[in-house]
Amino acid sequence: MIDSMSSGMAMPPPPRRTEQNLTNDQQAVIADKLAEYDVDTLTQTDALSIVEAFSAAGIEPGAALEKAVAAVGFDAKTIGGLAHSSEQASRPPPPPPKQSAEQISSMGEYLAELLDEKLAATNNASLSDEDKQLILAQVFDQFNIEQADSIINTSA
Repeated sequence: MIDSMSSGMAMPPPPRRTEQNLTNDQQAVIADKLAEYDVDTLTQTDALSIVEAFSAAGIEPGAALEKAVAAVGFDAKTIGGLAHSSEQASRPPPPPPKQSAEQISSMGEYLAELLDEKLAATNNASLSDEDKQLILAQVFDQFNIEQADSIINTSA
């Protein structure tokens, strides 16, 4: 029912992004801030400082900013790229992929088999620390787990 009603209606175009016109004060902030730096030796820290200063002055990315930055010999996209790459570097790594219940169950069964075999072979009721490390190494090998990783991913 809804389809038949809406099929004759055209979707309106998305609203246009209005281009910011820079005030004289904002243009002065751009010129003054960039005068502190050398275009050939700009660092990520410099780029972050520039982006923060522009943001504090209410300057938004756009053609007007690109033009004002270019007028003093810099490239706005380069500054933004440097600042953005710095943000990515400070982010934590993504979480590891989740393990399925089947994978965890399989790992548990394999571990139980290894424990039973080792206890039967030694005729002891407990394992030495060396035996535990050897069993753990076998589990890591069997399931292609890196030594620095955890056997079971407990993150949600």
